[in-house]
Amino acid sequence: MLTIALVEDDAAQSAALGQVVEQFFAQNGEEIRLLKYADGADILANYPQSPDLILMDIDMPKVNGLDAARRIRAFDSRVLLVFVTNMVQCALAGYAVEAMDFIIKPVSESSCRLSFSRVLRRLWQKRGHSILVRSGKNTFSINTRELLYAETQGHSLLLHMRDGSAMTITESIQSLAQRTEPLGFFRCHTSFLVNLAAVDTIRRTDTVVAGTVLPVSKYRREDFMRAMAAFAGGAF
Repeated sequence: MLTIALVEDDAAQSAALGQVVEQFFAQNGEEIRLLKYADGADILANYPQSPDLILMDIDMPKVNGLDAARRIRAFDSRVLLVFVTNMVQCALAGYAVEAMDFIIKPVSESSCRLSFSRVLRRLWQKRGHSILVRSGKNTFSINTRELLYAETQGHSLLLHMRDGSAMTITESIQSLAQRTEPLGFFRCHTSFLVNLAAVDTIRRTDTVVAGTVLPVSKYRREDFMRAMAAFAGGAF
């Protein structure tokens, strides 16, 4: 279950946005706990346990959203933060508190859904996401967080898991890449698909994934670097 905090002093806007939030995550198979706060002071005084996402207005009468976000970042660096505001001029200050997105008021359902899709991809990358794979006549559910990399073996794929085990599945690497790239994977070579969260370093002709050296195609290296930088927030 995801915990989502909505901080908005306008009751009508809080109700409308809350409805969009509930519909979007339900349609994407996510159970949520939606908590509403009337002001920045309210969420600071009643901070939820391990929230996944905060949707924060900026212009609020007691403690504004930017000040509340700065104080939240002092004790919670992991929560995803999206500002919902008409104060476009505050964008730079928002990025200083690591806001991952902005929804500009008056909000539209399409802009909310676009932002929430980014949020959902980030959450899936952080926690992993269950996918179904086929091995022989059996179908298994695996969490992408536990998958380090996949490599082609003839017409099959060998999945290398975080616990040291390996599983052969009957799926093409192209098909698996299409399913997992939105979840934080990248096809660094014709024969290899890697979990970006497990990449230790990228070198000129190879990459190290959880201690294992894997080849990087010269044609894919620049895109690999860009994907890794986007995933790691510019660290590569």
